[in-house]
Amino acid sequence: MLSRKISDSKGMATVLELAREVRHLLVSKDTGCLTVDYPDSTVSIHLSDGTVAAERAVFLSCFTRNPVDFQFKAMKNRNPGRYVPGASLLIEAIEAIDHKFLIRVWEPYAEWRIVFRLDEDLHNTFVKQHLASDSDLLRRMMRLAVSGTATLERPTILIAEEMEQIEAAFVSGKWHKVLGVGPASEKSEIKQAYRKLARRFHPDRWVTSPDMRHRDRIERTFQHVSRAYIELHRPSQSRPQLLVGPRPKKSFWEKMSGLGRKSRN
Repeated sequence: MLSRKISDSKGMATVLELAREVRHLLVSKDTGCLTVDYPDSTVSIHLSDGTVAAERAVFLSCFTRNPVDFQFKAMKNRNPGRYVPGASLLIEAIEAIDHKFLIRVWEPYAEWRIVFRLDEDLHNTFVKQHLASDSDLLRRMMRLAVSGTATLERPTILIAEEMEQIEAAFVSGKWHKVLGVGPASEKSEIKQAYRKLARRFHPDRWVTSPDMRHRDRIERTFQHVSRAYIELHRPSQSRPQLLVGPRPKKSFWEKMSGLGRKSRN
């Protein structure tokens, strides 16, 4: 899913990604809590079987500014009586976005190409060609992108360079560089960097790409990112692990040959 940025190329989150994540969770009828982080606050949206449990004003406010990050955690439905249809709320949220913020939503994707064969005016055009358009078109583009009816293709050159950097760091075993964090980064920073890269390179988000080689490379990059995250969370990364236990018994041949005896002074 393409969820799971002010500049998308730098891995930050955007309202468009958030909207796509919410739609995915609603369509798949997942149950749990979607936590959305902003610079000065955090909003929790509970979802269950295609419905949303959140005050209407709170839910709509999530789509009035770009989030820093977001994460979904599956859990049991504890308040079944408080849920309302989520699709209608999401549509209302998109329709409520004003013109100025619609432009801000699309600016990070300016160099992205739109694939929508049902509309010749949009198909094979770049987002930047429509930034001066009216609200109706920008909002329609968002509805198409959120629903998956239209595909947004990231500039291949930019992402290719990023994949090369990740692969080079992976081959050299520099796990921090794979995730783009410093050696002294805290676990929370590492986790956040991993989530952003995992969303960007998740194979499910590139299934519509006609370039099979590019899709294979995306999947390989996703595996590199996941491996780096695992390696950085191994206990041995923070401190050496000492093996403690009984000494192994000498084999029959060691006893016969005198191997393993302490040297005498």
